[in-house]
Amino acid sequence: MRFWVRELAGWVLILLGLLGFGASLRLLTQHYYIEAGLPSLIGFFLFRGGIHLLKVAIAARVCLQAQDKLRPERALPKPAPRPGRPVSPGRRR
Repeated sequence: MRFWVRELAGWVLILLGLLGFGASLRLLTQHYYIEAGLPSLIGFFLFRGGIHLLKVAIAARVCLQAQDKLRPERALPKPAPRPGRPVSPGRRR
């Protein structure tokens, strides 16, 4: 569950970055060349931040899956121990 939050935040940042690029493109088509720089810069940083969050979420999920494959006893519950014979107090094993 904790990876989904990072992944969702990454996708939101990517969409906001694309909206920033769209705003910059709209300003460029209206010949506002100087004003188009700031939305382009903001869109660039938002997009890069979203890509980074996606990479971190996927890497964390892959590491957890690899850990489960390396240590399968952690993933599966241990079987109950079989009951043994009762040992009388005077007898040694």
